[in-house]
Amino acid sequence: MRCDEIRRWISPYLDSELDPRTNFEIAQHLESCAACRQAFEAERRLETSLAASLAPDPTTQAAWDRAVRRTVAPPVWRSPRWQAAAAALGLLLALAGGWRAGVVARQDLIRSAAQNHQQYLANRMALDVQSSSPEIVEAFFHEKLPFRVQCPRDLTSQGIRLIGARLCHLKRVPVAYLLYHVENRPVSVFLVDEEGLVQFQQAVRTLGTPSAPGGYQLGRAAVVTARLAQGAICAVGEVPQATLEWLVVAHTPEAV
Repeated sequence: MRCDEIRRWISPYLDSELDPRTNFEIAQHLESCAACRQAFEAERRLETSLAASLAPDPTTQAAWDRAVRRTVAPPVWRSPRWQAAAAALGLLLALAGGWRAGVVARQDLIRSAAQNHQQYLANRMALDVQSSSPEIVEAFFHEKLPFRVQCPRDLTSQGIRLIGARLCHLKRVPVAYLLYHVENRPVSVFLVDEEGLVQFQQAVRTLGTPSAPGGYQLGRAAVVTARLAQGAICAVGEVPQATLEWLVVAHTPEAV
């Protein structure tokens, strides 16, 4: 396996979601590649710290507030790039450990999407194609996915700019990852088809609709999901929830 392939499989490898052969190939690569081993250890430490942060009674309001406050509120002297990563980590903390009372715990699609978003912010995930052209991005996904990827046109009027895309995997499901910037703030959009959606049973029960997207606000970060005609969409970013909702609606087949 090449290094770029290994990096894509780190999260499912840690979650023991891969088949024995793939696990063996990744283990062999990690033994001989210091860079990938370092990335693996960073991801493993992240998972461990998240679990530890929520260990003491995460269901109580006080424990929730302490965990989010420790992760989302970085010291003022740190760089804006670090602050963005910390906020994304705060979002991942909430998703990995459980929502507040009344919200589904460990919502699988959102958790996986948030992990990938955090990896991009931490410079651990590169784009396969960098382009602001919807046509170029759509052509990149052609024959790479079992469904057609359509990108909305004329987003600049809303202050949204397409940056690029990559083919990534959430729980071993191939999905389209689109990166946008909203006033230079990264927004990750994930598209999964109907066949892949069956792997996310928690998401199936909680997805919103294009007319009423499912939205969550956690600190400065927001997550919006919706069921599409042939799959689902999940958007993650430190922008107003209304902006993510607008972007989700823009990806519906009727709007594209």
